[in-house]
Amino acid sequence: MTGELGYLRGAFIAYEPGGYPDRKRVIPFRFNPESLSRTVAVEAGQAGGGVEGAAPGAAAEPSAETSADAGGTLKESFSVQIRVDFADREESVSGLDAEFGVAPEIAAIEDLLYPAETEAEASSDGTEPVRPARPRPTVLFVWGRKRVLPVRIASLKIDETLYNEHLNPVRAELEASLELLGEAEARDDPAVRSALDHTDVGRRELARMFYDRTAAQGSNILPL
Repeated sequence: MTGELGYLRGAFIAYEPGGYPDRKRVIPFRFNPESLSRTVAVEAGQAGGGVEGAAPGAAAEPSAETSADAGGTLKESFSVQIRVDFADREESVSGLDAEFGVAPEIAAIEDLLYPAETEAEASSDGTEPVRPARPRPTVLFVWGRKRVLPVRIASLKIDETLYNEHLNPVRAELEASLELLGEAEARDDPAVRSALDHTDVGRRELARMFYDRTAAQGSNILPL
């Protein structure tokens, strides 16, 4: 999302189930969050069967399942604060009815937590029998050119702080807790696969940039 003077804006991009790369919804942030909290952790793999039944004194054989390095998986989570304010609404969305304030924007973000609606359901009168569970949209969190992250919105805290005469919010703060999707989801979802690969390449490029330009600075470090 590029605004005036090339200023990049963060956004959520949501793809309908099976709709990558064409059927998507874009929710740009009107104000980029002032901070982004990230947590990256390695979860160790499950221990194997142990040494039960082994001969007395026999040492347990190491395996990938008992090694955090070999069997662990990376878990990454984010927390972002999203601010919406009717007083600063852009001209591109000024056609929205002022009666509803920023409620449509809040609803668009909140809708990302719910199963995607099919065309048949959109035209339904609600009299059909109970339907099977539907998949949620694939959500990408876009934060610059190098970080396009497939995420699950784990929770959304919404603080509405000011209302108009219709009791619709005109100012709100949303705290979104995001969990990065991984290889399990990427196997069946090309949007997740593409985003993971793109961000992985970007991270390695940045790391190499640091190594290449700072190698000389390490000449006075005690060698091992």
